[in-house]
Amino acid sequence: MAFSFHTHTLFCDGKADATTMARTAFEHHYTHLGFSAHAPISLETDCNLPWDEADSYVYAIRSLAQEYEPKGMKIFLGLETEYVPGIAKPDDPAYEPMQLDYRIGSVHYVTTPGEYPFTVDEPEDQFALHVQDWAPDGDYRKIWKRYWCFISEMIEAGGFDIIGHFDLVKKNNIAGRWFDEENRAYTDAAFQAVDLAAEKDYIAEINTGGIARSKRGEPYPSVFILKRMQEKGIRITIGDDAHTPSHIGVYQPKAMDIAEMAGYKTLWYMDAPGVWKEVTLESVKAQLR
Repeated sequence: MAFSFHTHTLFCDGKADATTMARTAFEHHYTHLGFSAHAPISLETDCNLPWDEADSYVYAIRSLAQEYEPKGMKIFLGLETEYVPGIAKPDDPAYEPMQLDYRIGSVHYVTTPGEYPFTVDEPEDQFALHVQDWAPDGDYRKIWKRYWCFISEMIEAGGFDIIGHFDLVKKNNIAGRWFDEENRAYTDAAFQAVDLAAEKDYIAEINTGGIARSKRGEPYPSVFILKRMQEKGIRITIGDDAHTPSHIGVYQPKAMDIAEMAGYKTLWYMDAPGVWKEVTLESVKAQLR
């Protein structure tokens, strides 16, 4: 058993086509693979699926599902949806015609309508310029305050299946450059979101993109958040957040070791739309060896 429900392709900001990503996952003995293009959004961006390519995306993923299911790998059609107040939300009815199998709910933007839109996972130098312009008074706590507020609002609003990269806000906070992640106010805000996710019974992902595409060298979320999730009974799945074939499967063993450090013994995977099953961490590790 091996799986990931967080996969990007050339339909959004990925670097390979869906066929290549599926083939690579199959070569890594994946049994379940979810494609999750960044959902169409009403902002100018090169990272999201354009509306005029939505039908092609659906056709490509459904075709791959038909090809690989007889070979033993189930493929699911999803979107990584955005929560941006006043601009985007996971349960946008515009996505209904796509007949998705699942949705990831994520926060990338910490801006509101009328502010210049930027994301917490931008390239480091670009992020620095935007943040300094956004918070000219130098109070960069505004970054995490807005981020955790949006995460909690998204969880409360619902309309998705998996919470994506729970603490993505830390990506550019190398060596605490912008804020203190050990500050009580920061951890309280993070725990408030965790507790709300537990109350709503959402599945969260342990996302290896933090290892593959960040100087942090650790998955999302951090161990202290994972421990809180485990204490609150939140189920976790694993997501490669793969943007290239080289991201598939490679960093999962390290992420699973960290999940075990936090007290987890099992992961959850989607076996059919809306149907989640439990599997031991050890058995998934064995499949990837």
